[in-house]
Amino acid sequence: MPITSPILRRGLIYFLPVLLLAGLFYLKATHADAASGRRVGFTLNDGATGVSIRELVPGYPAERAGLRGGDRILEIAGRPIRIESDYDLVAIDFRRGEPVPVIVDRAGQRVTLTLAPGVAVSWGSLLLDLLVAIAYVALGLVAVGQAGQDVRARLLYLYSLAVAAELSLPSEPVNLLAIGLWSTVGFYLISGFQMGAEIHLSALVPERPMWLRKRPWLVPLFYGIGGVVAASTAIAILVETKGGSLPWTSSQAEFLLLDLGLPFWATTLALLLGERFLHHPRREGRQQAGLVLLGLLPWMCVVFFLAGRQLLGLPTVAVPQAVWTLVLLAFPVAVFVAIFRYQLFDIELVIRKSLLYGALTTSLVLLFYAALGAGGALFARSLEGGRESVWVVSAATLGLGLIFNPMRKRLQRLIDRRLFPESEAFRQRALGMVAELPARGKLPRMGEYLCDELCRTFGLHSATLWIAAPPMGQLMSLAASGIALEDSEQTVLLAPDDVGLRALTRGARPMPASQLERAGGSLATRLRGAGAELTVPMLSHGRLVGLLLLGAKKGGERFVAEELELLKVLAGQAATVFENARLFESATFEGLTGLYRREAVLEILDREWSRSIRYDRPLSIALADLDRFKWINDRHGHLAGDLVLQRVAAELRAQLRETDFIGRFGGEEFLIVLPETQLDGALRLAEKIRERIEALEIPIETGEPLKVTLSMGVAGRAEVRADGKTRARPLLSAADAALYTAKRNGRNRVEAAEPDFGSS
Repeated sequence: MPITSPILRRGLIYFLPVLLLAGLFYLKATHADAASGRRVGFTLNDGATGVSIRELVPGYPAERAGLRGGDRILEIAGRPIRIESDYDLVAIDFRRGEPVPVIVDRAGQRVTLTLAPGVAVSWGSLLLDLLVAIAYVALGLVAVGQAGQDVRARLLYLYSLAVAAELSLPSEPVNLLAIGLWSTVGFYLISGFQMGAEIHLSALVPERPMWLRKRPWLVPLFYGIGGVVAASTAIAILVETKGGSLPWTSSQAEFLLLDLGLPFWATTLALLLGERFLHHPRREGRQQAGLVLLGLLPWMCVVFFLAGRQLLGLPTVAVPQAVWTLVLLAFPVAVFVAIFRYQLFDIELVIRKSLLYGALTTSLVLLFYAALGAGGALFARSLEGGRESVWVVSAATLGLGLIFNPMRKRLQRLIDRRLFPESEAFRQRALGMVAELPARGKLPRMGEYLCDELCRTFGLHSATLWIAAPPMGQLMSLAASGIALEDSEQTVLLAPDDVGLRALTRGARPMPASQLERAGGSLATRLRGAGAELTVPMLSHGRLVGLLLLGAKKGGERFVAEELELLKVLAGQAATVFENARLFESATFEGLTGLYRREAVLEILDREWSRSIRYDRPLSIALADLDRFKWINDRHGHLAGDLVLQRVAAELRAQLRETDFIGRFGGEEFLIVLPETQLDGALRLAEKIRERIEALEIPIETGEPLKVTLSMGVAGRAEVRADGKTRARPLLSAADAALYTAKRNGRNRVEAAEPDFGSS
């Protein structure tokens, strides 16, 4: 019956194997403790005359008791020892440090000795086994967490758990009964499965080759070879333990599995991965195969070394268990790098980073805990538990606590640089655009630069920036790039309590435009027309500063989790920059229209007036006033009036040169300063502006688009009598008089100041 509950399935996949392995390793540790308590430090030889001591371990209880190599054991604890299994049965009752009488035959003499069993537990070896087992479990969980339909991920999960189980099996059995027997049987069965699974997995790196697709029957063969030999070995051991016999012995089957099977296993892996490493068409595929091969290389070297000695007839070398464990550690490390650096499996970058960061933090905690525990125990012993040891341990704890966070951050930066260089470069490039914003000057240029860079960096069709204009919170389209540029609206007129804006402010993260459209509200309507796929809020201290509307990617890809996180950070930093720039401009620029304030534009006019007089350079100004603006406010409301002012201000600004200045002089009145401009040039520009405003249509939500006109008065310094004054009030008065004339003559017209205005 299939398991449909996702929670139950996750528990079976993630937690159950971990709990089983933890229990198995606990059994291994307790068994190792019990075995070390019974160990005496000799090896036995089961001969025709009885059981004799073959060799002694220096410094162990057997040597300290006076036993010698060649002694024939007669009795232990009053029980006769005729064969080696008799010793195994007696040793079960050994207790650490409890004296046991031993009678041996030494050169024909009967010698009675007292043996005190027990040696120190090899906790270092156990800890090493545990760490490597944890590495394999972590590798398996990373793989199965992204398995999906990827057979390689499921194979890696099963193979990793098999290796972790092998490392968790009791490795120091006192006898071949109970735990020791089943530990041995389990070792051979797991080894047989590992052979098939690892060959199968290596054949699929970086993907299933054509020869395997054409010959799917090879997959069962991978498992069949190792499985049959491993099962034969396990069955022979079980039968021989019960006193039975088979056509083959356990030694023969073990020779076939280990002495012949291991070299065959290693050679097959080397050929499979080596061929893909040398000849795969994709560079990334060669890197993946090469890394997996590199992870298996230490194990292969040991296997080939032992096989070579056997082939040459040289004596067998006993490889310490710790060496085998360290050799096994290379594989998960290499596969981790293949996953996280070269995308062996399709795991999103943000997930890969979080997994690595989590593993790094856990490893540091374990390392610091082990260092603190070992150091504390050392000082406690050396200082005999005195008051000084408490201070030493406390100081060590404080020191480790102080360096933990800096070390973790430093290692995380190292991981980013080494394993994710492209991602780190992309992140730095994206965040670098924010650092460039202040150099662009005014808000519109900053917005244009940001939109252009977003399109270029993320490969977008379009990007639009809406900025909230204080104090009313209206969203104004500040800049657009790509296909959004031609369709951008200058003012959006969204209420701050719009349901979509509230959702963005509360969420404080990028949200798909489709999700906001389902929420309804005015924002949803605007998003449909803007062609936005993703909406990114720009928040400063929890307040909405603006919105980034990002179009679809040119390649059709979706925004991945790392990009969403990066956009969130980028938008937050950009919000701070735009807010600071707006605060700086607020003292100079008027909030509604973005033009210079009255005081600022008058200061500019006085400066240009002084420069014009000092260097005898031309200077002209124009005063523009919207016609019948009060009627617009009364008929359509002040929001519509604000919209008219914004659109007219934008049109005025668009017609001017970079060297010209414009400010809001009054409610619906604008002052234009034109340096290096004669009166006739100013009149031509004013007439062009009047025609542009007359042709302007301003859409409003309360009815048909509005059409407006303006009247303008133009004055030049050459036509105004200054009388040596250092301020431009005469020029301003002349333009104001010309504006009054334009209004009096029917509005929607341009008038020039009278020559010699201001003369007595």
